[in-house]
Amino acid sequence: MSDRRQSFAPAALLRLSWRYRKVLVAVTRVELEKRYSGSVLGMLWLLLHPLLLLAIYLFVYSVVFRMQLPQYKGFDYALFVFCGLIPFIGLSEALSAGTLCIKQNMHLVKNVMLPIELVPVRSVLASLATQMVSLALLLALLAASGHLAWKALLLPVLVALQVLMLVGIVLVLASLAVALTDVSYFVNLFLMLLMFVSPIGYTREMIPEPFMMLVDLNPVTYMVEAYRQVLLAGQSPSPIPMGGFVLIAFASYWAGTAFFERFKAVLADHE
Repeated sequence: MSDRRQSFAPAALLRLSWRYRKVLVAVTRVELEKRYSGSVLGMLWLLLHPLLLLAIYLFVYSVVFRMQLPQYKGFDYALFVFCGLIPFIGLSEALSAGTLCIKQNMHLVKNVMLPIELVPVRSVLASLATQMVSLALLLALLAASGHLAWKALLLPVLVALQVLMLVGIVLVLASLAVALTDVSYFVNLFLMLLMFVSPIGYTREMIPEPFMMLVDLNPVTYMVEAYRQVLLAGQSPSPIPMGGFVLIAFASYWAGTAFFERFKAVLADHE
């Protein structure tokens, strides 16, 4: 096996991330500051964005569609939606920003300070900043309402699985976008569709049987249900959502690293 292949095996990317962890933290901070530079509110958008999106979501489902869940009423329904919306926000921002991350950083192909393999990792980490701020707010709300249980200690496991999944997907999308810029437009449209076919404002049981396959094939479903069981229900994730989440996370990560390993061979041609 060549040195290049050895340097980018799935496990090797984790070792590379650890080796460059200080650089990765520094460039992630710079990336985050750059995203909000020139903005009047600056980093305050990390909090305003999820709150405004939550308000829109609640208006559509509670006021327009008059959505009612027997087990979640009033403020509990807001927590129910927020639990599902937060991981989706992280996924949406990571895929949207990460799709063009390599194309916009082609100058790093031969950079020794930050290997090009870590550019998608940096993009994912920076995109999860909004999710982390939102999670802190959600944990405070859950504690104030008496819903917070010790099972919330499992939250880092869910976040780690989500990072693995997103890094794998972004590695594929960012590779394709180097040659096909249209991929970014498709991703943005797909994310809009994904928001409404994901059980964020409703439960899986409310979906008509003919459309159940759309939910079962949706990776967001397993991620959202795992987050809800840990945060809102105070339970360990049941085998189906957690097993599906673990499988999707590791499969996405493995596929992404394998795809990028082959893509690196032609990356220099696009430099």
